[in-house]
Amino acid sequence: MEIYRTPMIVAGKPRGYAKGTRAVGAKGFVWLSGVVGFDPDTGEIPEGIREQTKLTMENIKSRLEEYGTSLKNIVHLRQYFKGEFPNGVFNDPKYPESAAVIEEFWKENCPEFLKENNPPAITILGVAALARPQILLEIDVVAAVE
Repeated sequence: MEIYRTPMIVAGKPRGYAKGTRAVGAKGFVWLSGVVGFDPDTGEIPEGIREQTKLTMENIKSRLEEYGTSLKNIVHLRQYFKGEFPNGVFNDPKYPESAAVIEEFWKENCPEFLKENNPPAITILGVAALARPQILLEIDVVAAVE
């Protein structure tokens, strides 16, 4: 299987996501339900966006492995941030904090997403509510299966 990601370049600068992703020769795909930052052992949801983002990414990794694929085969992420966004999600303090945690997670677990700006396609949405009041971030994922 080969996965092709097309970097997103704006004003000559690479962005942290791809314009799109194409998987050739995949044996199938996995669609994860929205993943949130809860501790799978206790069911507890921590307070801050950093802690929730870290647990969300760890839960994504575990679920992908459970379905016979891995982080490197992610073709699309959809991130839902809870809040009010009169100036857009990018200008909300939660977004850069979460983005920094995800970048660190990629460095540790899937560095090819950083090399030459090769991350998967991403959609970022601001929403008024998620499943529980304390949830600040939810991510759903599509990954190819080799």
